[in-house]
Amino acid sequence: MMRFRSLRALRRSTRAVSAVEFALALPLFIAVIGSGMEITWLILTHMKVQRLANMSADLVARNGASENPLSEVQIYDIMSAMDVAAAPLDVRGNGRLIISAVLGEDSNNDGQPDVNRIKWQRFDGGLTAAPRVIGCVGSSTVAASIGRQLRLAEPLFHAQVSYSYQPFFTGEMMRWFDIPTTITRTASYRGRGAIYHPVLSVEGFPAKSNCTSANGL
Repeated sequence: MMRFRSLRALRRSTRAVSAVEFALALPLFIAVIGSGMEITWLILTHMKVQRLANMSADLVARNGASENPLSEVQIYDIMSAMDVAAAPLDVRGNGRLIISAVLGEDSNNDGQPDVNRIKWQRFDGGLTAAPRVIGCVGSSTVAASIGRQLRLAEPLFHAQVSYSYQPFFTGEMMRWFDIPTTITRTASYRGRGAIYHPVLSVEGFPAKSNCTSANGL
């Protein structure tokens, strides 16, 4: 008789119900919180990559077409500054910076600009597989995508920053929602002056013009 009373009392007991409900809901709660943090980190990474592209294009445009021509030393400095400006992102190891100078030219000598020509490019960063938005000057001197035809002799400086997204927790969310793991952002600025100048060579600072190598050399 005592045994049956104990079983009935156990059946009526609700003391562990909340603990069971918590145990069942905990994985879902963790998943929601983790996904929220992952989405926040993804958005912040997109914003950071865009700011890096804006910064790079702006810095190059300051001297790229002015009375004080841009030098290879300055380009090295801009690329080195990425390590500080990109923190905590490792753009040098997991990303790619491409800086291009583009000029509006008249290819058929009729006095009207009809082509946007890449005059020079500089590369840095380990993500060599990153898509090149306007192309590589090594294979074609015509810019694939600028958005408009530049005026004759109008200089434009284009920066592309690509970054292989490093998940905050796990990459499962990226796979579930089919979110691209490579973030690419671009920025373009007209030269601060009207006269285009090639980059000044400096001994000991070879041009980082190789579009397939990690360090551009």
